[in-house]
Amino acid sequence: METRDTVFFVVMVLSSFLLSFEWLRRFTYKPSNPLIIISVMILIATLSAMLISIDARLRSLEEKMESKDRSLRANIQSTENNIGDKMNELVSKVDNAIYEFNRRKYH
Repeated sequence: METRDTVFFVVMVLSSFLLSFEWLRRFTYKPSNPLIIISVMILIATLSAMLISIDARLRSLEEKMESKDRSLRANIQSTENNIGDKMNELVSKVDNAIYEFNRRKYH
C-alpha cells in the first residue's frame, strides 16, 4: 500500500466523521449519536479498503500482462529471425539450383 493510498484512506475516514457529525447536528434529537458516527466511519473505511484492494489487483494484473507481452514479443522476434534464416537458406538453394540448371543447359 502506497503512502498516497494511506493518505486517501485517512482523509476519507476523517471526512466521513465530520460529515456525519455535522449532518446529525441538524436534527433536534441527540445530535452526537456515536453509534451512527462510528458506523459511518467503518463504512467509509471498508469502502476505501475495498478500493485499495481493487487497485492492488489491477496493478498485479497489469504487471502480469506486461510480463506476458514482453515474453510474447521475444518469442515473435525469435520466430521471425528463424523464419528469415530459413528463407535465406531456401533462396540460396533455389539460386544454386537455377545456376546449375542454366549451366547444364548452356554447356
